[in-house]
Amino acid sequence: MPSFRYHEDRPRGSTDFPLDYHYIDSEHPRYEMPYHWHEEAEFVRVLSGRLTLLIDGQSRTLESGDALYISSGRLHGGRPENCVYECAVFDMRLLLQTNAHCRPLISNVQTCKVDILPHFALENSSAAGAIAAMFDALRSQQPGWSLMTLGCLMQFMGEAYRCSAYTQHDERQDHEARSVVKLKKVFELIESRLDDPPSLGELSACAGMSPKYFCRFFRTATRHTPTEYIGYLRIEQACHQIASTDKNVTEIAMDLGYSDVNYFIRCFRKYKNVTPKQYMLSVRQ
Repeated sequence: MPSFRYHEDRPRGSTDFPLDYHYIDSEHPRYEMPYHWHEEAEFVRVLSGRLTLLIDGQSRTLESGDALYISSGRLHGGRPENCVYECAVFDMRLLLQTNAHCRPLISNVQTCKVDILPHFALENSSAAGAIAAMFDALRSQQPGWSLMTLGCLMQFMGEAYRCSAYTQHDERQDHEARSVVKLKKVFELIESRLDDPPSLGELSACAGMSPKYFCRFFRTATRHTPTEYIGYLRIEQACHQIASTDKNVTEIAMDLGYSDVNYFIRCFRKYKNVTPKQYMLSVRQ
């Protein structure tokens, strides 16, 4: 069964230009951004509407025109509201191909010795302008787009250093790091069992916590109870299968462990406000 990956470890772009661009509207199978993480850095820019991002448990709301940077390894997910947004995920090694003077500065960001603040782009007009120009180049693919993209990425990094918009350390704070590692383990367990969701006892044991404390910890980090989040993620996986396969509603329900198709339809309507069949007609045109 194809599934979302909490740890996205697939190649980005091409070997010599490792960058992926995504334009995401309400018809995209990953319109709602499930929690995930990857070794690459990412920019998110909102074109219209509103997007609430949770990054390592910290919430940030982006309005139309806002752009935000997510550094390597950060656990993140998002909830859009009537939103169109775009993402650029890139391997920092793309910038290590520059001259020897710039290379140590980029290397510090790549190895997380320098951690650029996520909200920096929202509060610096030059940095936000560089991101906007980069996305315009990626979207249009006009001649010279790759040069524009590299130049904008370098300008953003330079602005971050100029404004000291980063924290510097040899490794992340122990408490924060431990919490993120626990969440990552829990999400990996959920991902591996979408067709047979783990119980609260299994999830709390995975995190090394009591069930009561785990529920509080999980809700603080994700703004959902474990049951709510698993239900939401199963329906997001159903949307992914509807958009990317030719399976019918019954087959998708069975794949995701729903023995009662009518119950699956009720769950789908609860999260999407349409039936699976209605959603299928909208994306399989």
